[in-house]
Amino acid sequence: MIVVAIVGVLAVIAVVSYRKLTLSAKVSEAQNMISAIRIAQESYKVERGTYADLTAAPWCPTDGMAQAKTDWYTAPCTAWLALPVHVDGPVRFGYKTQAGLGGTAPTSAWVTMPTATIGPWYVIQAQADLDGNAGLVTELVGTSFENTIFSRQEGL
Repeated sequence: MIVVAIVGVLAVIAVVSYRKLTLSAKVSEAQNMISAIRIAQESYKVERGTYADLTAAPWCPTDGMAQAKTDWYTAPCTAWLALPVHVDGPVRFGYKTQAGLGGTAPTSAWVTMPTATIGPWYVIQAQADLDGNAGLVTELVGTSFENTIFSRQEGL
């Protein structure tokens, strides 16, 4: 009886650890993509003197609510062709980037942005419903203000 109880406890620990590991791997996709978009934004700025503002473009490739991976090079992502982001395969998160020249950066309920900025800036957002409950979303944000990628991983 004691052996069965020990095996049961170890099984629960293994399942929880495996779930955390798989969710962590999914989040690393967004971290890598935000880094790639940062590099693309900096390249764009070197060529044109400002960052690419894709505010009018929809989430690419989706709004992050689909459970399946989606090909980056689909119809909604045509505006992203202006920003040289190279993707090796389908992605799970949806991505959006906004840029401006001074003024006020977009506000967020959980990431503090500077109240006023001088010069060009950008904000990159990534979101996905990783656990499939259509309510709790994992969100990541990268900005030109800091090298940190902020994350809010609800439902993990």
